[in-house]
Amino acid sequence: MEPNHALRQARERRPSSRVPGCPTSRDELAVLVNNWLLHETGEVFALDERAIGRWERGAVRRPSEHYRAALRAVLEVDHDWELGFQDRPPEPLLMPGSADALPPTVDAIRAVARSLHIVDRRCGGGSLYSSVTAYLQAEVARALFAPHSGAHVFAAAASLTEIAGWMAHDSGRDVDARAHFDGAYRLALAAGSAALAANMCASMSHLASQLGLMHDAMRLADVGLQRLSQAGGVAQVEARLHAMRARALAQSADRDGCLDELARAERALGGRNDDEHATWAAHFDGGSLAAEVATALHLLGDLDGAQRHVRQLLELRGGDRVRSLAFGRLSLASVLLDAGQSDEAAILGRQVAQIVPTLSSARVRSRLGELALAIRGRPETAVTRSFLAEMADLAGGKTPEAVSAWPV
Repeated sequence: MEPNHALRQARERRPSSRVPGCPTSRDELAVLVNNWLLHETGEVFALDERAIGRWERGAVRRPSEHYRAALRAVLEVDHDWELGFQDRPPEPLLMPGSADALPPTVDAIRAVARSLHIVDRRCGGGSLYSSVTAYLQAEVARALFAPHSGAHVFAAAASLTEIAGWMAHDSGRDVDARAHFDGAYRLALAAGSAALAANMCASMSHLASQLGLMHDAMRLADVGLQRLSQAGGVAQVEARLHAMRARALAQSADRDGCLDELARAERALGGRNDDEHATWAAHFDGGSLAAEVATALHLLGDLDGAQRHVRQLLELRGGDRVRSLAFGRLSLASVLLDAGQSDEAAILGRQVAQIVPTLSSARVRSRLGELALAIRGRPETAVTRSFLAEMADLAGGKTPEAVSAWPV
């Protein structure tokens, strides 16, 4: 249990109205909050100093929205993170370069891509999407059209454009995501890289599956595998494409075909990754495969197998992989709910709900909302009731978008 120093410091910055020269006490703060809520809502609240103490000790990490609103007003702050109720948002990522500078080198673009990956997996794509598109338009475009621009610059531009596509998807902008993947595929072709073109097919196949377009998902993965026949040393891309085929087959209830593709993906993952453009391809490792296996088995109704592989994913993911852990917990919650374990699913949902304010990810919010909706349809327990009450403070959802034709 980690103390909430930010809340205590905010309280102590406010002078006491009872004892000159002293900070506001917990009891005073409780009275101020109750008075503010009575004035704003017309309702009587009974907050006391013991509740304030629990918040400051960290026993309660995130009070209800009405209490947070009152605390922000009384303590004169604008955001929950200033009171320790959520993590401080990352500083805006400053992209290098200016109109008078030379176009960025491939190494500079690679450094930006690495930085984006680190922040994206910790904070979600929504916090960075506009910065990435601005960098693509202002800097990477200049590198593409600079004299002596070559295949490596086009490969770098393809990779960064694919990153923009994933950030758009994570932000709920699927039309923009498809457009970015389209551009990334064409840039990969311009770079003459079969490996990157195949990788972009995997990304498009993944998006198609997310949109329920199983035929397109399968076709795009097949095109990617055809591209790979022209390249070697791209084990991760090959494994990813077989995993995409497995997902499409699972959605079509083809159990044997799905399991065969998952086995192919596992075998491919042990191969080489020494293609000259392989470092630009989307990362696909044992954790990624575990996630795909769990998704496929869940679709096929194998709840024990799905649960086993999601738990494997959660063991492999850690550190700053905040969004990946959130998706893993939501996947496990969905499997447990289908297995009749509503309380366990709700506990996982609460864990994700507590970190959602720190993540700029429409996909996580949408999945969390779907879990809450499913739990609401089950018999109520004290645990599920607590989860649904916490969900009442969160807004989420996904606005469907129409996706136009794929480039292949």
